[in-house]
Amino acid sequence: MIGFNQQTIARRKLTMTIVVLILLASFFVLRAVPWPKDAVFQAMLGMASFSLVSFVAVMTFIKFFTRKKNKYLFIGSAFLGTAILEGYSLLTSSSVGATLWTTSRIFLSTFLLLSLKSWREGEGVQKALKPRVYISAVSSAVLIIAAVTLLQSFDPYWRFLIFRRPLEIPAALLFGIAAFGYWKKGYWKFKFFEFWFLLSLIAAFFAQIYMALSGQFTDAAFNTGYVLKILSYLFSLVGLFMSTYAAFEEIEAEKKIHAGHTSGAYYLKTEKS
Repeated sequence: MIGFNQQTIARRKLTMTIVVLILLASFFVLRAVPWPKDAVFQAMLGMASFSLVSFVAVMTFIKFFTRKKNKYLFIGSAFLGTAILEGYSLLTSSSVGATLWTTSRIFLSTFLLLSLKSWREGEGVQKALKPRVYISAVSSAVLIIAAVTLLQSFDPYWRFLIFRRPLEIPAALLFGIAAFGYWKKGYWKFKFFEFWFLLSLIAAFFAQIYMALSGQFTDAAFNTGYVLKILSYLFSLVGLFMSTYAAFEEIEAEKKIHAGHTSGAYYLKTEKS
C-alpha cells in the first residue's frame, strides 16, 4: 500500500488520541468562556457553518468526478443536502432553525454512514445509483424544509431529562457508528482524506453530545456544539485539500517516471487518497 508504514500509523493514532482528549476537555474549558448571546453572533456562526459545508460539498463532488469513488458520491450528497438545510435555516426563525438543526444532523449522519456501503460491497458496484443518490439527497432536504415549514415547530428542550435535547442523540449515535466504521475500514492509516474524515466524524459526534447537553439556546454547551460542528467541517475540508494535493504530486511523479527523470522512488513514498 502506498504510504503505508508504522511510523505514519503511530503518528495518526497519537493525533486522534490528542484530538479526542481536546474535544473532551473543550466542554469544561469553553464553559468558562463569556459567549455572546446576541442574534448577530449566532448568525455569524450559522453563516460560517453554511459557507464551510457548501465548500466541502463542492470539493467532494470534484473528488468524485476525478476519482470515481462512490464514497465521495454519498459524502458529497450528504454535504449538499446539509448545505441546503443550513442555508434555509439562516432565513427562518429560531424555532424553525432549531428543528432544522436536528433534522439536518440526522440527515448528514445517515448519508455519511451510507458512504461505507461502497466499501462493504466493493467500489464500482453502485455506479448505476449515481442519479438516485443525487435525487434522494436533494429531495430529502426539500421534504424536510417543507415539513418544518408547514408543520408546527417543536421545543427541542425536554428539561426533565439528563440530555436536555434528547433528539440530538440519534445523530450522535449515527456519527459514532460511522466513525467506528471508518476506523475498522482502516484506510485512515495510509490515506489523507480518510484520516481527516475520521477526525471530522469524531468532532461531529462530540458536537451532538454537547448540543444534547444544552439547557437553553446560546448557553455554553450550545455554542460549544456549534463550534465543534464547524470544526468537523474544517477537518473534512483539510482532508480534501491534502488528498487533492497528494493526487497532483502523484501525477507529477508519474510524468517524471515516464520521462525517465526518476526511478520512481518518490512516487512510492506518496500517499494515495
